[in-house]
Amino acid sequence: MPANPIRSTRLAQDPPPKHSPLIPTVVVASYKGGVGKTALTVAIAERLAWAGLHVLLLTCDSQEDARHRLGVQASDPVVARRTYGSEGSVTVIGIRGSKAVDLLYRIGPARIGSFDIAVVDTPPEVQGGALPGVLLLTPVDGTDAARNLLTMLARTPSNTDIMLIRVGREDREDWAQNARTLERVLGRDVQFLEDPLPLTKLIKQAHDAGRSVWALPRSGVTLDYLSSVDTLAETAWERVHPRRKWPSMPSQSAAAAYVPGWDDDE
Repeated sequence: MPANPIRSTRLAQDPPPKHSPLIPTVVVASYKGGVGKTALTVAIAERLAWAGLHVLLLTCDSQEDARHRLGVQASDPVVARRTYGSEGSVTVIGIRGSKAVDLLYRIGPARIGSFDIAVVDTPPEVQGGALPGVLLLTPVDGTDAARNLLTMLARTPSNTDIMLIRVGREDREDWAQNARTLERVLGRDVQFLEDPLPLTKLIKQAHDAGRSVWALPRSGVTLDYLSSVDTLAETAWERVHPRRKWPSMPSQSAAAAYVPGWDDDE
C-alpha cells in the first residue's frame, strides 16, 4: 500500500522588524566595492569626534581597513581609541554579523565604553542596508552601482532613513534627476547629497598612509570633498543633538602651496 504524504501547513511569516539601535547609528553601505565607502566612514567618524562626540566605529568588513585608515597599528589593542580635540574620540573595533547586532540592538556598547553615536562600515554585501532605525548613507559611482544599490535597498526597513551619495564627477542637475529616479523606483522617500562627492588623489594617499584627511590643506577638490563630509556628519549630529548648533571644524592652515589646475587631480 503506497504511503500518503502529509503536507505541513505554512505559518504566517513574522512582519519585518522595526527595531531601533540602542544609540544613534550611522551606517555607510554599498553593494559594490571600490566606491570609497571606508574612506567616507572614517572621515565622518573623525568629523563627529572633532565636534566633541564619543564615536564608536564598527568595522564589519573582515579586512578591517577602517582601523588602518585611522592609523591603528597591528600591535594596538582590539578596541583602539583615538582622541580629537579636548573632548572627542573615535573608538574602533572589528566586529561582524550577529555580534554587531548584539552590540547595537540587544546589549548596547556599555561594556566597551560610553558613546554618543555609532558609525558602521559594512562590507560590500546585499545585507549592508538591512539594519533598521539607522541613518543609511549609500555611495554610488555609476550605472552598475545604481543597479546594485537598488538590490541592496530592497531589504532596507521602512524606519531607516536613506541618503544617496554620488561619488565622482557628475553634473548636479543630472545627479538630482538620477536620485529622484532611484526614489521613484524604490517607492519610498530618500534624501540625496546635492553635490557629487569628488574623488581626490590626496584623500586616497592620506587614507592609504593611515593619516587623517582633516589634516590636509583645505583647498581645491580636497576642500570640496571635506565640505561634503562635513554636511553628512552634521546630518548624523542632528540625530544626537537635534537642537544644538553644529560645531565648526577647527581652522587648518595649508601646509603647502596649492596650485589650481595642477593639484586638482582625481
